[in-house]
Amino acid sequence: MASTVYIFGQMAVKSYEDYFTQYGSPFLPILQKFQGTLLAATKNGRTLEGEAFGNWTVLMQFPSKEMAYGFVTSEEYAPLMELRVNQLTDGTHAVLIPGEITAM
Repeated sequence: MASTVYIFGQMAVKSYEDYFTQYGSPFLPILQKFQGTLLAATKNGRTLEGEAFGNWTVLMQFPSKEMAYGFVTSEEYAPLMELRVNQLTDGTHAVLIPGEITAM
């Protein structure tokens, strides 16, 4: 049975203007194709514990792990990911989070 998953990401954006123009605009239609929803995206994230990474934080929701992996590994998203990783940021940290509580 499919279960909601989330992707939490932090990145070090070099130029917000370049990031939004080159990555942000074409990103949303691809995300929607895989039934993903952008729940939050901000440069004003506040670290409550530990070390912060970067200057941009996002939270996305997908109806299943398969849809999340489908998005991340899709042919449509591949050029955007390469652009983000190699030109628009100085690194990214991303975590896939299951939507259910699991035993330790």
